[in-house]
Amino acid sequence: MESFRSMLGLSELMSVTCGGSVPQTRARETMLAVIAIVAGLALSAVWGVAAGSASPALALADVYKVPMVILLSALTALPAGLVTLRLTNARLGGAELAAAFATSIFGGTLVLATLAPLVAIYYHTSVVAGVPLALGSVFVALATASLLFARNVGQRIRAGEGRAGSRLAVFVLVAIFLAALLQFVALASPIIGTHTGLEGGFDMLGR
Repeated sequence: MESFRSMLGLSELMSVTCGGSVPQTRARETMLAVIAIVAGLALSAVWGVAAGSASPALALADVYKVPMVILLSALTALPAGLVTLRLTNARLGGAELAAAFATSIFGGTLVLATLAPLVAIYYHTSVVAGVPLALGSVFVALATASLLFARNVGQRIRAGEGRAGSRLAVFVLVAIFLAALLQFVALASPIIGTHTGLEGGFDMLGR
């Protein structure tokens, strides 16, 4: 029975992620947000195994490193988004922002998990394309998550007072998430077996 309910929850989550109707009750939306985060962290671990497949030790470490980086970055960014909502008197509620954010993380990590087999294949068979493909999959996932986040928030607001504040909260949350992600990736390195410019965090961008 529990597994059946979980399947229904995942099915509804996929529907919301793909632009379906937003749950009407707070309890249902909170449940879907929890499922989105748990599923998203599991999906990111799949990508971690592929990215760290250069060695068994690194692949095993990435099972918790990659989800930890995503979770810590999200926890760092969410308070800023909530404060922005309050300061701008936005129409969107804090719980709605958090739920939309969780759904977007699920969508982004779903892209990561989908591309994980390709990342693993090229990492072991191509010196030229392996690392760029791994990094490229991350950028594609981030772009997807950002677009889903904007769309999910757009479904929850209507034209009128407070709409600009909701959009600003989305921008602030995404910006701080990316900034935090950059530094947490540096702290968790190595994630990919080969050296990348991201290991130095923000300091490497200026070099």
